[in-house]
Amino acid sequence: MHFIHFDLSELLYGSSSRLSYHGIARTVVEVAYELAKGPEDVKFVIFSPAHQSFFYVDPTFTTKGNDLLCDLGLSAGASPLHLRRSFPNAHALRDLLSPVAVRVLRYVNMRRWQANRGDTLTPAAMRGQTLVAFTRPKIMVDYVEAMARQKVQFRFCPLLHDMIPLHDIKDGKGPKFAHNFRHDNAEVIAGATLLLANSEFTKTEIALFSEKGLLPKNLSDICTIPLAHEFRDVDDGTPYEIPKGPYFLCVGTQTGRKNIECVLKAMVILEKAGRAVPRLVLAGARRKRTDTYLARPEFDGIRPQVAFRINPSQAELGMLYKQARGLVIPSRMEGWGLPLGEAMWLGTPGIAATADALKEVGGEHAFYFDPDVPDQLADILSSLSTDDEAFYAAREAIQQAKSSFRSWAQVAQEVVNCVRPSAS
Repeated sequence: MHFIHFDLSELLYGSSSRLSYHGIARTVVEVAYELAKGPEDVKFVIFSPAHQSFFYVDPTFTTKGNDLLCDLGLSAGASPLHLRRSFPNAHALRDLLSPVAVRVLRYVNMRRWQANRGDTLTPAAMRGQTLVAFTRPKIMVDYVEAMARQKVQFRFCPLLHDMIPLHDIKDGKGPKFAHNFRHDNAEVIAGATLLLANSEFTKTEIALFSEKGLLPKNLSDICTIPLAHEFRDVDDGTPYEIPKGPYFLCVGTQTGRKNIECVLKAMVILEKAGRAVPRLVLAGARRKRTDTYLARPEFDGIRPQVAFRINPSQAELGMLYKQARGLVIPSRMEGWGLPLGEAMWLGTPGIAATADALKEVGGEHAFYFDPDVPDQLADILSSLSTDDEAFYAAREAIQQAKSSFRSWAQVAQEVVNCVRPSAS
């Protein structure tokens, strides 16, 4: 019998503990949760780098607070250590030592596997089957190459989340991470039977970088499966402190591509114009680069209005969404943009930069600004923070549109619909 195998390796590698409610791990858990409810021809697998093969798992899902958690049936210590096995360029010393390092790490990972219930799992028969993966490319490339070495042919349908690091490669030069990212994605794409993209923007990017020669020329068909707006809202009963006064929320605290700078500059514009400056809550990891940027003298006047919520739980994040005057996502580029959709799902106005993927998420129901023109953002912040009529009208419009927003159940069903014909 033919089965669709959904890859949960992203969770095995322990990223779910760091990215339990955002990022790739969050997407993997949400889609797996919906798939576990439905089609009988779906099975779940993980790839063991120690064995260089896949194993079946029977995941169980629970909510702790507002976090959707996935238990693979292994102890936390089974999480393998990762070592890059494949590189974009030759390097004499590294290539000489790498096989030794791989053997040592494989031994260590085997011990971790055996000590943490790994031996209770059944090897997965992947030959001739379909594998759907939402995992990071650097993990996918390991099993694509392993299956090729073992001459195990299977139908491979990876979802690619973005191609953004490839923009950093100019005339063949760029940071090491970007070159490794290109290499991994190229290997994954070359091994794919059908490509999945999380937005039309990502689909366009794949084709663009294929034409530029950074990705393989002969692309598989690409099926776009936009991600969801849905936020699983479960109150854990904890009385979280609500920020005082009108505030806007950013999920993510990074400068650079995430462009927190634009929000801070918009607040300075309001201050210098003598207009009310709303509070800003930055939710996520505390980053030294952001602290250094915020410490500049130009932000002395608005710095007291900036608060951090470090790694909030899903329950706290839900509270922050619902109480905010708006969710601001100033990124210059995104593959999708989960926070924008989640805020709107909970009825909070979304305020987004004019990045193509963010327009896919927000549609006609979000406010947009040029990420390089903080004056535009300042006007939106001022309106929504001081004009109650405008704020409540925006909330009402979003509530009226909620039936058109995407759920994780829709995403999971579209995955099955997209890959099943190729498996028949």
